[in-house]
Amino acid sequence: MIRSGNRLKLTQAELKAFRTMTGVMKPPRTVDEHNAALEKAALALRDEDGGPASRLLQAVLLAERIPKE
Repeated sequence: MIRSGNRLKLTQAELKAFRTMTGVMKPPRTVDEHNAALEKAALALRDEDGGPASRLLQAVLLAERIPKE
């Protein structure tokens, strides 16, 4: 990952993981886009199912957010 302020460029492996976790095919260009996609995916899981596996996946998605500088 290359980061300059809020700008972001993911490696191919990171991009593949991001796409798998979020279903978003367009690479995020900013930290905000990256985090918003993860949060949206976590909310979608919460709305679908409130079971333990779903809560674990939500926690994993939210843990992948990039902290703001």
